[in-house]
Amino acid sequence: MIESEFAIIGGGPGGITAAIEAAKAGVNVTLLDENERPGGQIYRQLEEGFKVTDPGVFGIDYEKGLELLGQFNSLSDRIQYLNNATVWGIFKDSTLAFTHGATSSKLSFRNLLLATGAYDRPVPFPGWTLPGVFTAGGAQKLVKTERVLPGKKVLLAGTGPLQLVLAYQILKAGGKIEAILEASNININWLKGLKGIWGNWDFLKEGWGYLRNIQKANVPLLRSHMILAAHGDGQVEEAVIAKVDKNWRPRPGTARKMPVDTICLGYGLVSTTELALLAECDHTYDLGLGGFIPLRNENLETTVPGIYAVGDGAGVAGSKVAIEEGLIAGVSVARSLGYTSDADAKNHIRCVQKRLAKLNRFRKLLDEMSMPRAGLFELTNDDTIVCRCEEITLKEIKDAMADGGTHTKDIKRMTRMGMGPCEGRMCGPALIEIMRRQPNAHPDALECLPPRPSIKPIALGVLAASGRGE
Repeated sequence: MIESEFAIIGGGPGGITAAIEAAKAGVNVTLLDENERPGGQIYRQLEEGFKVTDPGVFGIDYEKGLELLGQFNSLSDRIQYLNNATVWGIFKDSTLAFTHGATSSKLSFRNLLLATGAYDRPVPFPGWTLPGVFTAGGAQKLVKTERVLPGKKVLLAGTGPLQLVLAYQILKAGGKIEAILEASNININWLKGLKGIWGNWDFLKEGWGYLRNIQKANVPLLRSHMILAAHGDGQVEEAVIAKVDKNWRPRPGTARKMPVDTICLGYGLVSTTELALLAECDHTYDLGLGGFIPLRNENLETTVPGIYAVGDGAGVAGSKVAIEEGLIAGVSVARSLGYTSDADAKNHIRCVQKRLAKLNRFRKLLDEMSMPRAGLFELTNDDTIVCRCEEITLKEIKDAMADGGTHTKDIKRMTRMGMGPCEGRMCGPALIEIMRRQPNAHPDALECLPPRPSIKPIALGVLAASGRGE
């Protein structure tokens, strides 16, 4: 069994920054990362043997991440980095289980940081299971790391600035975008907007840069528009789009068809919280921040002593916030272990919190514009599959609710929803919002599908090779 003073799960900006800060103070750090190399989604690096020939394809954030990764690599003698390591369970005796290579192992920790990130919000609608329908993150990974375009005639549908980033990257890689559908109308109170933007001019500059490139390519940007359905024989051949009102419900008479072979969906992110839930951290629900997120104190410690959470896995707010939160968590752990004095830690954290306050003003502005509206969860019809793994339709969910299923765990038991390989990641967020909007919904039914170890599929051979007593 590996023993670590400070174990970190996740090699994105938040996890890397916390590792750097704690290691500099002298803490024994172990970072477990599912990827081959550190960086996460936003600072994703190419696999060994590949070379970056055009950094522009990766977007503005790529070059910003190189400095952070350089600091991380310079501390390799103080940070144990376990790549291709998938954590599949956390247990009450301050241990976690993870796969690494062909075996499963255990790690004992004194402090634990969850920097698990987030994933694209799954949005069920008629035709969303057709080949050619991607999440924005999936399409972005294809372009950034595989150098493969997702399709020839691409439609982007969703909301928020990440759509502009993906569009820029597809265009930079030589792709063709038929249109970008922005569900929101971007109507904001300009006094409040100015307050959010003030001091965050780099965000404005980045966004304007992406927008200019999109405009130069003559890509239509259709505001207050959404996708309603995808049609095709074995693959996407056309999309049905429509203009929507402020609640994202289709305006009568505005629906039309658009010939495309690829649809990329980007309706925000969902926080990855299965491990935090397994660790029995208390959570709260905030749709704008990514659904269920762990409760934290000012030092970013959860309700379970010694377990911290940062980044999008603790509330979707972007890489810059994740970095600042990683600094706080790293300093807090170093202080709790006696490597940093209280006075030095408080001064450091105070400076970071000032920067966070400025970033959070901007995040709240974006949340106001991009918060998922009711119409997004009303796209399904009775025949629409909501749980892809078990092929459970909306009608089966409604029937289960009519038969007394008042909570998500009831629907899981009655229909097998969430029991497939994804363990509810794809259907759980949609199920919560669908149930909330049914006329017979229980007022206390707001809960997630409870995770169980292993939270990700593990081959029996890997468990069998883990050794005696493990």
